[in-house]
Amino acid sequence: MRSRAQSVIHGGFRADIQGLRALAVGLVALDHANVGPFTGGFVGVDVFFVISGYLITSLLLREADRSGTVSLREFYARRARRILPAALLVILATIALAVLFLDGGAALLVGEQALWATFFAANVKFAIDSTDYFAADQPASPLQHYWSLAVEEQFYLVWPLLLLGVLVLLRRRFGGPHRPALLVLVVAVTASFAWSLYATSTSPLSAYFSTPARAWELGLGALAAAALPWISRVRPGALAAGSWVGLGMVVVAALAYTPATAFPGYAAALPVVGAVLLIIGGAGSSITTWGPQRMLSLAPLRAVGDWSYSLYLWHWPLIIVAEYRYGEVSGLRGVLVLAVATVLAALTYRFVETPFRTAGLLTRPTRGRTRSLLLYPAMVMVVVPSVAAANHVVRAGLDDGGSAISTENYGQADDAPTADFSEDPYRALVQASVLAARNGMEVPAGLDPDPLVLKENIPPLGDCEYFGVPTEELGLCPRGDLEGDKTMILIGDSHARQWIPALERIAEQRGYVAYFLVREGCPAVDQTPWLANGTGPNEACAEFQDWAAEQVREMRPEITLMGTDANERGYADENGEQVVDDAGVEAMVESGMEAQIERIQPYSGRTVILGDPPIHEISPVKCLTERDPTLRGCLSPPEERSIVMADATRRAAEATGAEFLETEQWFCWDDVCPTVVGDLVTHRDVEHISMPYSEYLAPEIARKLDLGEVTPP
Repeated sequence: MRSRAQSVIHGGFRADIQGLRALAVGLVALDHANVGPFTGGFVGVDVFFVISGYLITSLLLREADRSGTVSLREFYARRARRILPAALLVILATIALAVLFLDGGAALLVGEQALWATFFAANVKFAIDSTDYFAADQPASPLQHYWSLAVEEQFYLVWPLLLLGVLVLLRRRFGGPHRPALLVLVVAVTASFAWSLYATSTSPLSAYFSTPARAWELGLGALAAAALPWISRVRPGALAAGSWVGLGMVVVAALAYTPATAFPGYAAALPVVGAVLLIIGGAGSSITTWGPQRMLSLAPLRAVGDWSYSLYLWHWPLIIVAEYRYGEVSGLRGVLVLAVATVLAALTYRFVETPFRTAGLLTRPTRGRTRSLLLYPAMVMVVVPSVAAANHVVRAGLDDGGSAISTENYGQADDAPTADFSEDPYRALVQASVLAARNGMEVPAGLDPDPLVLKENIPPLGDCEYFGVPTEELGLCPRGDLEGDKTMILIGDSHARQWIPALERIAEQRGYVAYFLVREGCPAVDQTPWLANGTGPNEACAEFQDWAAEQVREMRPEITLMGTDANERGYADENGEQVVDDAGVEAMVESGMEAQIERIQPYSGRTVILGDPPIHEISPVKCLTERDPTLRGCLSPPEERSIVMADATRRAAEATGAEFLETEQWFCWDDVCPTVVGDLVTHRDVEHISMPYSEYLAPEIARKLDLGEVTPP
């Protein structure tokens, strides 16, 4: 006779797996809420993948053993009852939270992401965003965690179909479903793991969200289920020992890994294999009492395991909204947020998950399955109009506004003396805009660009988007006056790209053929920047810098302009080590700019360094699209580091005899930088200026550089 602990573990219900779910969701939630030392708690998602692959495949194989086939209709009906109700509830709640508590730009983005999540493609959306340089500085989405749900559902669109095909072809040869399943799973897991290694090394940001790069994790859990007939013959002591090793592997990963760990790749093998060992450790025909399964079967862990799906859904949007409203979530604040999430999860499990999963209306043969399958179109029909309604509410709240700021109209009192503005009209308008904010003037109507679409306000490069393009495939795209007899070249990163609207207008009107040799994340200094993922030097950037210098040597332009950011990730020194401290980066920016100027100067009629405008500390999207926005709320102090780094490029220009174009006066005055100048939004984000403002400055830039008269836009 089995002991009580054994019966709990080996009945139709695996209590230890519920405890493992609790461990997984706990690691994820504690990591996200910055509670405790679990910097690698994100591996809990990988544990979930293994559990899901094991349990789902066990169900499919039991059905195949019993009936000789797999009912796809029944399978997808079960999945719909299991995941859709809670997923829909949290999506709708997140949309509402975004409208109530986030700024308008963020709320619109949440609506867009809700649609991707509804169609189980959130991982695709976040992979696109994560590899988009200009989206990298956006705050995390409150729906970002739906990427893992998308990966699972994409996997389960394919795996049952594949298993059914294998059963049809190979069942008679092997005499049962387990061997055919093992065969196809070994091939699939090997292929997926190989792809995961490659994708993580070449494009780690997109690999993180990739279904092909993650499928092996679900597949390894499925492989454990297919191997159960053989696993059950292993000695209980060996299974128990393996279970403790597996638990240690998961915990070590959660404690040792950080967001800088290249993932999934090799690193994912530690928690994934650990989860497999824990699962198979409780799958033998008998079990020793000294394995971790008894601990994982304790009632509190089983309860959290029951709530784990809903807890996973609820915790992340609550953390993101709390961070937006109150600042960093960590410590006690993190504990409070997780407590609220746990209460909501328990309620969701009791009143949403359980009724939908067990209701006779949805579980009866034939009709119940049909009704269950209709849950998905019903979900789409609810989410789409909800997003539309939320977007209408957001846009309606931003329709009003006052008149444009000018040197005659800056919110001054009727009896106030006239301000003493600069004779330079561009600088004078900046001064008037600062005074308008301090005087409480209303935000102007009809801002350009529309604050709700600022994130899309990026100068286009057409066929010459060089980011991610191999050096041997780089080409040239002439712009400006294609019949012009002079050549202009712009070199640098996204902080050079922001000047394209101004320079193209100058080129068109002053007879220059313009070439914009810009690559995001690749500063215009002769230094190798560190990769965004923290894995090492960006050698592709170094190759691009060499290629851009070679174009100058070949074309010998009348004027070469360079714009650059300081690169917060730092640079690689002569030994290939990362230099990230401000003093070290400043020195490398200065010396690297001098070296780059010296490479280019002999082949260019003029060499001009574009001073980088100070970085803002207030997001323009956030301050202009929050409820009741004010110009004062959009006054930002300049980031001191950006001023220091711009000064380093100035010194490099002075040391080499290159020209330096000061730009700070067009953005800041009296130690503050207005987000709105006149009726123009100066920045698309805290770092990059907007296209309309760049083009607005074209006549002044042309005048400062003695390039001739240029008409304003």
